[in-house]
Amino acid sequence: MTRLRAVLLLVLANVLWGSSHAIGKLAIDTFDPLYLAGLRISMATACFWGLRLSGIAPRESVPQRDVLTLAGLGLLTVACAQFLDYRGLSLTTATDSSLMIIGEVIFTTILAWLVAREHIGAQKRIGLILGIIGVMVLTFGGAPDSSYAPNRALGNTLVLLALLCESVFTVLGARFAQTYQPLTILRWTYTGSMLVWIPVLGWAFVHHAIPNASVAAWSAVVYMAVATSVVSYLLWFWVIRSAGSSLGAMTLFVQPVVGSLIGLVLLAEPQSPGLYIGAVLIVIAMFVATLADREPMLPAYKENDHARH
Repeated sequence: MTRLRAVLLLVLANVLWGSSHAIGKLAIDTFDPLYLAGLRISMATACFWGLRLSGIAPRESVPQRDVLTLAGLGLLTVACAQFLDYRGLSLTTATDSSLMIIGEVIFTTILAWLVAREHIGAQKRIGLILGIIGVMVLTFGGAPDSSYAPNRALGNTLVLLALLCESVFTVLGARFAQTYQPLTILRWTYTGSMLVWIPVLGWAFVHHAIPNASVAAWSAVVYMAVATSVVSYLLWFWVIRSAGSSLGAMTLFVQPVVGSLIGLVLLAEPQSPGLYIGAVLIVIAMFVATLADREPMLPAYKENDHARH
């Protein structure tokens, strides 16, 4: 695979992830955040099992102990993170939500330092400081609250908590990434989260809590389940297996750029000087921090999202 082709495919994966914030914001107009998260994860879980049963995903023997551990981590990363992410998105803008992706870099780096005593170089420290400042400027000095984004500070905080959940899995589940294929990890973590989503969606359908949505609304759910939870991952891991994770890290900053542009241009979300200052700081922080490591730790689960992210 040529370097140009690898970069283009990695950029495409990040474009899909970055667009999920705007698509999610549109879907929240129809679906409650809790049910939206459940519908998306249920569809994605079905896709992962379909890939396995069709033979596209590799067959791997996973001991019962690891299955239970992955399923338990799935309750944290997939169930909690997805609900927090969509609940936060319902209170803030797609622009803010997409820029909060820097939180995953910040949390993962800090947790890796605390748990695994990984070294944090000067360049990455600069990136983290810029990212933290950017988040604070964006949250407290960005666009004012409105009916479209009724509580941006709380919404951004919930999105950050979702990213914290994902970062916990990235650090605690790192050993699984050294043993199993990414699609195997995703399949079992998503399956574990269904312990939450089966009763939630079952109750919702019995009590008619799922609205009679339009084709556009259901298309948004399918897009997030298939494009951002499955296709983007297939592209990402297929490319980095041959091109290397350092090349993948170089394209991560595409996510907040795409997400914020869609929010500002297509959704016409509110703007302010603080938003632009915070956005610039976060994009620079993403670029600096992700280039600081030649072989960064790659998350097994990503939503925005991530993941989201």
